[in-house]
Amino acid sequence: GSLPGGMAANATVGILPTFLGYSAQGLFKFGLYEIFKDVYSNAVGPELAFNYRTYVYLAGSASAEFFADIALCPMEAVKVRMQTSPPEAKF
Repeated sequence: GSLPGGMAANATVGILPTFLGYSAQGLFKFGLYEIFKDVYSNAVGPELAFNYRTYVYLAGSASAEFFADIALCPMEAVKVRMQTSPPEAKF
């Protein structure tokens, strides 16, 4: 059966900004991780990069996540606004 009271339509409100936001976050997270990992490895030199690779990877991951979350935030704000605004609101 179908969901009562238009719940199916309500469940899809904001799906496009969610898709775009999380796509941008994934692109930034995985793309920038590789870049930051390389930058930090080169910054400390090959021996330290190998000996402390866990910390180099952690720093690269944290840096990438920072920028990935910034890429996600605008689309999450759009999604929340769409979900909490009355249907007749015009953006």
